[in-house]
Order: sequence, then structure tokens, then C-alpha cells
Amino acid sequence: MSEFTKALESHLEAVRERDIEAFSSFLHPSHNSIVILPNGTKLEGYEDILGFHKEWFKDTDWRMDVQTLDVFSVDYVGYALLDVTYHDIDQEGKPYTMSYYLSLLFEKIDDRWILLRDQNTLR
Repeated sequence: MSEFTKALESHLEAVRERDIEAFSSFLHPSHNSIVILPNGTKLEGYEDILGFHKEWFKDTDWRMDVQTLDVFSVDYVGYALLDVTYHDIDQEGKPYTMSYYLSLLFEKIDDRWILLRDQNTLR
């Protein structure tokens, strides 16, 4: 397993476990990271992304099933394409499911893999 694949698995585990501290280790305060949610909402920068995830991680109703479709890394850049099935409960208490592709781009900075882009595309 490559160093990047290990980092990717750690990142996904932080999300699954709702571990904000572990998740934040993949963010860099001075890099302009971008997350685009399945509904098209764009989160930009450390504070925006971290704030969203702090709130999201408080919700215990959701779970994600993730299948890796493609992983690629060279020196200081890593990319992953994932197939995600997301399960949650809406505001009326009804279960729902979303299926989407999740594209992740990381850069290796000072021996850390930093999330640069996180694009969610409904399918």
C-alpha cells in the first residue's frame, strides 16, 4: 500500500468516525482548499471547510459506503475517485440515500497529505 493510499484511508476513516481532529490534520490554514457538496454548495478555505465538517460530524444519523474506483499518486500529488452511497434521515425523519462520485485531490506538504479539492457529483 502506497503512502498516499494510507493517507487516503486515514482521511476517509476520519470522516466515517466523525473525528474532527483527525480530519483537520488534512487541512492547511494557508492553502485555498475547496469542497463542492453534492447540492453544488462551494466551501472555500480552512475556516469554511472545518466549520461545515464540525457541524456535519455532530449529526449521528448518516453513514457513507465508499468504493474506491481510482487512485493515482506521484511524488507530491495524490488523486482518488470514489463511488459513494450516502444514507441519512431528512428533517421529517424519513430515510434517504444519495449516490455520487467523490473526487479528492491532495498535495504532499512537509510530509503531510493536504486536501486541496473535494468534488461531490451526484449520479
